[in-house]
Amino acid sequence: MNDQAQNLRELVQRRQHCAQVIAVTSGKGGVGKTNTSVNLAIALAARGRRVVLMDADLGLANVEVLLGLTSFYNLEHVIEGEKSLREVCIQGPGGIRVIPGSSGLARVADLTTQMRDRLIEELRSLQQESD
Repeated sequence: MNDQAQNLRELVQRRQHCAQVIAVTSGKGGVGKTNTSVNLAIALAARGRRVVLMDADLGLANVEVLLGLTSFYNLEHVIEGEKSLREVCIQGPGGIRVIPGSSGLARVADLTTQMRDRLIEELRSLQQESD
């Protein structure tokens, strides 16, 4: 005999893995979004979570600077279809993976449907290997 929650348990078991997304935002610059995001990512990774930190700052992407990392490719290359998110992802401290942002990429706010769909599909591709 099934209890009332049996259907819900079966639904959850059939569900594909879906990574949790935490967005850190503010209407004002200089309030500590980058520091909060970096520290949260490292803290979650220390608790065994598989973390990908995406720097989506449209004006001054600086997660790389804060972490002392250098990359050849960034979010702009993904949006333009030149690289995949896996290709631009770099290893950060504490086991986090970082998707570097692109400074001065104001047009990200005005992505074409094709660019937006490409970015969403790229993000979906990371779900199975991220928490």
